[in-house]
Amino acid sequence: MNAFKAACFAIAIVAVLVGFLVYPFLPNRVPTHWNAAGEIDGYGSKATGAFIFPLIMLFVLLLFILVPKIAVFKKNLKAFEKQYWTLCLTLQLFFLLFYVMTLLPNFGYGFDFSQIITLPLAMLFIGIGILMPSFKRNFFVGIRTPWSLANDTVWKKTHGFGGKLFILAGLAMLFSLPFPKAAIWVVLAGALIAAFAAVVYSFIEFRKNERVRL
Repeated sequence: MNAFKAACFAIAIVAVLVGFLVYPFLPNRVPTHWNAAGEIDGYGSKATGAFIFPLIMLFVLLLFILVPKIAVFKKNLKAFEKQYWTLCLTLQLFFLLFYVMTLLPNFGYGFDFSQIITLPLAMLFIGIGILMPSFKRNFFVGIRTPWSLANDTVWKKTHGFGGKLFILAGLAMLFSLPFPKAAIWVVLAGALIAAFAAVVYSFIEFRKNERVRL
C-alpha cells in the first residue's frame, strides 16, 4: 500500500473516531446547512452532525478502492496511481476540514461560513488543477466528456487546459478572501466557468482532431 493510500485510510478512521468522540456532547439539533450569506439555515439530528461526513469519507474511500478493480481503462488508472491516490487524499483532507468546521458552531465558535469555506475550496481547486494534467483517460476522475473520452489526444489537451482553469479559479477564490460578501459568488462563478470552459474546449479539440483525421 502506497503512502497516499494509507493516509486516506488513516484520515477516514480519524473522522470516524471524531464522530464517536463528539456525539455525546452535541445538542439534539445541529447545524447542517449554511446559506450564501454564511448563515445557518438548516438543522439535523446529532447523529447526522456527528456521522454524515465520516460516512461520506468512507464512501469516497470505498469508491477509490473499487473503481480500479472494475474500471474499463484499468491500465490507464494504474499509470497514474500515485496521482489517483493523491486526489483521494486531497478530497479526504477537504472533507475532514469541512467536517470540523460544521462541528465548531456546536461548541460556541461562530464565524461567517461562506468566507471560511473559501480557503479550503481554493486549495481544493488548486490541488485538483495541479494533478489534472497527469490523469489518464478513464471514466472515474477528470473531465469525462464524450469528446475527451473519445481519444487520448483530446483527453490530454483537455486536462492540460482544464488544470490551468482550475488553478486560476482557485487563485481567484484566494484573492476574494478579503471580500467576505463576494467570496461565495467568486467560488460559484469560478467553479462553473472552469467546468463549462473545459467541456467546451474538449468539444473544440475533438472537432479539430476529427478534421485532421479526415
